[in-house]
Amino acid sequence: MSEAKAFVAETTADGRLVYLSAVARPAQPGLEQALTELLHELARRSYSELHGDRVRFDALRALRGMGFAVEDVEIAVSYRCPQCGASIQLNPEAVVYVCPYCGWAGDVRGGRVAVRVWPAGHRGLVEELARKLGGEPVSVELLYVPFWVFEASVEAGYSATVVYRKPRPVRAYGRSPYYETRYVRERVRISGRVRFRAVRAVPARLHAEVFGGEELRLWVERKWSFQQPPILEAEEAKPIAPSMLAPELGAEEAAEAAVDELEDAAADEARRDAGRRAPGYAEEVELERFSPSVSVERRELVFAPYWFFTYRKGLGLYSGAAVGSEATPLRVELPLSTAERAARLAGSWLAAAASGLAAELALRWQVEPLALLLAAGLGLLAAAKLASSAFAPAKVG
Repeated sequence: MSEAKAFVAETTADGRLVYLSAVARPAQPGLEQALTELLHELARRSYSELHGDRVRFDALRALRGMGFAVEDVEIAVSYRCPQCGASIQLNPEAVVYVCPYCGWAGDVRGGRVAVRVWPAGHRGLVEELARKLGGEPVSVELLYVPFWVFEASVEAGYSATVVYRKPRPVRAYGRSPYYETRYVRERVRISGRVRFRAVRAVPARLHAEVFGGEELRLWVERKWSFQQPPILEAEEAKPIAPSMLAPELGAEEAAEAAVDELEDAAADEARRDAGRRAPGYAEEVELERFSPSVSVERRELVFAPYWFFTYRKGLGLYSGAAVGSEATPLRVELPLSTAERAARLAGSWLAAAASGLAAELALRWQVEPLALLLAAGLGLLAAAKLASSAFAPAKVG
């Protein structure tokens, strides 16, 4: 069946530089011109509205309304590199990307963004890591995972009530009077101010736990403190761009997350400070007034080299993750030995037995039903967890 085609370069309603293309069947006189005008009209929508069946059905209805006997229409959208004009395929959540054709780095609205990248080293180190684990490497994949890194000054004033314990000598009597030490609890109100500087890394992917999670985030913060990566130049970017994951979290959203986390860190520091200043051993600290101030002084988009690999040991296939030019292990699956499986099974039996004993004692002592159910439930949960882990294909180390 013959077909009519149209292709336009446009800017969507939310400011994204895109290419729009359409194919309609069967071809008819004037259909290509109508498709071109239709694509310009569709570009008035936001980028997210240009995906899915809805936009296709709208296009089909519009063409039929113009008098064209169209059986089918296809609409495709891709990003347009403002530097070289290349068509870039990205997921709808992407906010920044690196062009694999010219190395340009910027946001989806055409604004240039400076990106920094730590060197990845070579795959031989990852293969050597697999051999150190006693196996043979099967596959090695390198991905560059994006993070927004913030340097900030944090300051907070606070007032807190501290419950503390202190020794108090008490006169006692026996054959002769003497003093013994007893501990009493007292309350004191403490006010103060805490100040510190901090580096906070925020994952720029929406599902960061898939790519190293908290371990990779902490590695980025530590690495930034003593070795900041260089800015990636266009020529250096071209060969690694296909492996660079497009950030899905914008700088403003990441900054809000970083400020929230730093305010929580300031609250923890205020509690520690109040506890240190108590005249005795602090047992409880309750903040009654807390006024944080976070000043973000620097913001950078950085990419961490994340190695994912699989290796074979015996009859099993296991996976692992490493980071950086030295292939530092982040998370590795390890085979479970027969002794470890037996130990976990024994632990599950003991947990189940302890749960039954706790329930029996609780009934004897007429403990509240809720406490009884809680004790039994926790015991059974621990038993089930240990039993299931005993039959797991591997453990994570």
